[in-house]
Formats: sequence, C-alpha cells, structure tokens
Amino acid sequence: MHKFALLLCLLTTFNLTAQRNINNRYFEAGFLFGVTNYSGDMVEKDIALSETRIGYGAYGRYHLSSNFSMKAHVYTGAISCDDANSSSRQRRSLRFSTNIVELGLVGEINFGGRRNRFTSTGIHKFSLTPYIYAGFGATFANAQAEYYGPADPLNENLKVPLPEEGLADRFLLVPMGAGVRADISEFFVIGLEVGWRPVFSDDLDGVRYNGNPESGDWYYFAGLTTSFIISNNYIVNTSRQMANVSCGFIC
Repeated sequence: MHKFALLLCLLTTFNLTAQRNINNRYFEAGFLFGVTNYSGDMVEKDIALSETRIGYGAYGRYHLSSNFSMKAHVYTGAISCDDANSSSRQRRSLRFSTNIVELGLVGEINFGGRRNRFTSTGIHKFSLTPYIYAGFGATFANAQAEYYGPADPLNENLKVPLPEEGLADRFLLVPMGAGVRADISEFFVIGLEVGWRPVFSDDLDGVRYNGNPESGDWYYFAGLTTSFIISNNYIVNTSRQMANVSCGFIC
C-alpha cells in the first residue's frame, strides 16, 4: 500500500511539473493604438514631431515560456513629410504622404516576468514585464512625392521628373523595438511599445534620385497595447491544487 501511495505521489509530481510548463504557455490577442513617424530624405533630423501621424493595428501573441513569446501583427497608419518643415531644404519644395500596411512576425525576450500567472491557490498575480523584440516582415506603401514650388526653377530643384519611375511599393523590413506589459487581471493585459522599422530602401517616401539614393528610409510605431487572454490557464492551476491535496492525503 505504501509503495502504491509513493508511486502515485511520484506520478502526481511528474504531472504537476508538466502542468507547470503548460501554465507558461498561453495565447493573447489585442490591439495597438498609437502614432507613426518617418525618417528619410525629406527630414533634417531623425524625427520631425510635426509629422507624427495616427497608427493602429492588431496582433496575436503566444507565450512559449515566461521568458520568450512570439507575436504576429498587422499594423497600419500614415507617414508624411514636407520640405517646408526643413530649414535647409525648403527651396527644393517636395512633400509626400502615404498609407502603410505592415505585416510582421517577431520574437520577444521578456525580462523580470513571474514564472506563473497564478498562485498555487489559483489567484491571479499582477506582474510588470519589460521586453525587447525583433523579427522580420513586409510593408506595403505607394508614396508619390509632389513638387509645389515655382515652375521656373523646376529643372534646377528636381534631378528627374516626378513621379519618379521604377520605385518599389513593397518593402522587406526588420521590426525591432522594446516595450513593457502589465498583467492586470486574469484576462486583460495593457502595455506600451515603441518600434523602429528600417526598410532597406530609399523608395518609401517616393523620392530616390531627387534625394540621397545612398540613404535608406525608416519609419516608427509607438503606442498603447491592450490585449485579452484567449487560452486561460486557471484550470491548469486548479488541477494542480487538487493534485496537491490528493497527494498530501494519500502520502
């Protein structure tokens, strides 16, 4: 009888270990609401705050462990810029605007997160988790630069006629950035996130030859994230609690 009880306890311990791993695997889906900005041929500094635009999107995140998760997202928004906002390029008189649609898949490394979302008695634990991320993706855009200066110096200000021909309208990119998540409740998570998007091309703003073809374009996403836990692991914790009680009673 004692051997049977010992074997049962060992099996229960093994089952609890497996459940503890399952406890760290769950899925959440949510939205990003924020802003976009642009860096490229039509801006003097890395970011012109006056060119900040609205950005938003949706994502799904799967937590493989307490330290690593994968996220797939679809983000959209607008980017724009105007030589009128530049002290050194006003005479060129170019501007552009375009909508962008971004598809991405990134891996996230989490820091300082709790091992489990619940206590041994099934009570949710609040946690604050900073993270960094990087991955790959694609952006779709169709920018066409516009010349709005006087007609006389047109040939002097433009190297080639507008719209420039042969520019790309889809771009490979490496989404990268950082953020922080607050695990508010059993089902709800909020956070802040900022990201950089190098597109490895000078065509994003509709200007290549009329700008600096040796310099690539960038854009940025930043905003508030809100997500909902879809696959909840409260049942796993409840099962663990019941198994603990059973093991203690038998042993």
